[in-house]
Parts: sequence; structure tokens; C-alpha cells
Amino acid sequence: MIKKIGKILLIIILGFLVFITGKFLLVWKSVEVDHSLSQKPIFKAFNKQKQATIWSQEGEDAKTNDFKITSDSTSFEFYSCYINRNPTLNITFSVGDGFSGGGYQIDILQNRYKVSPYSYTDNIKPFDFQNTGEYYKVLDSKLILNQESYQKGDSMFGYTELKIQEGYGLGKHIVEAKGYFKGKVN
Repeated sequence: MIKKIGKILLIIILGFLVFITGKFLLVWKSVEVDHSLSQKPIFKAFNKQKQATIWSQEGEDAKTNDFKITSDSTSFEFYSCYINRNPTLNITFSVGDGFSGGGYQIDILQNRYKVSPYSYTDNIKPFDFQNTGEYYKVLDSKLILNQESYQKGDSMFGYTELKIQEGYGLGKHIVEAKGYFKGKVN
């Protein structure tokens, strides 16, 4: 009797591990590596330009990206790029005014990545704790980096393309984004 329960428990545990591994491989795509990416002239041009912000076309900081979002014939190019490591590598493209904003986050674990949109606001709504977030589906994505792995303090050069469906039903819209980016891993 105990052996039978042990076998059933072992099958359940192995099935769970296979499910988690399969989900990881389906949701997390492979990162492409191009060692010559950092030599592209666009990165040298970034050093001479200032990053545009939602407040002005000429910001104070050196340009870190040309990430551009296109959705329903509108186009935005005011995204800041932040790169953090803790323990996964996170590349965040964000735009905001300090009170609300959003963007896209790319999480990298070993040589695989996952894209997700995010937003924030300082408006507190009743039952806000029940909000599970907006519906989104990544239709297509591509991530090219200049190396296989990074440590804190390393320079990262990359290129990304995203095609994401946000919302569903009548509120459904497609967001496309692409651009080069650079930064130091914090």
C-alpha cells in the first residue's frame, strides 16, 4: 500500500516538473547573441544625443535607446531604459510623469527571456487589491544582445522587437515596438 502511494506521489511530482519545464520553454524565448552589435554606428550617435522625455525633446541625459512604440497610428519615443540584475536580468523601458506611467519589462534568465507590459499610478481605487492587471498576449518578440551573460557593471548593447496584443474584445489593440538600447547593468 505504501509503495503504491509512493509511486503515485512520484508520478505527480514528475508530472508537475515536466509541466513547469514545458511552460518555461514555451513562454521564455531564446536570446540571440551578436558579438558585433556594440560596433554599430547608432550606439556612437547615442553618445552625442540627449534622451527625449515627455517634457522636452532634449533631455539632460545621454541617449540610451531609440525604442519606439507604435499603436493605432500613434507613435511614442520617450522611453528610458534601465538595466538591473537581481538575480534575473531585467531590461525596463519606461515612460512616466512621476504620478503614472508604464512600459515594458524584459526578464532574462540564463539565455531565455520573457516580455511583459506594466503600468503604475498613484490613483488609489476601491478594491484595487483585486486588480489582476490588464490582459496581454505577446504575439511576437525578438531580443538580440552583444554577449551571453552579464555581471553588475557590464555594458549591455541590444536590439528588440515586440508585437503585443493588449486587451480583448472591443478594447483589443496591437502594440508594436522596436529599437536599439544600451546601458550599464546595475
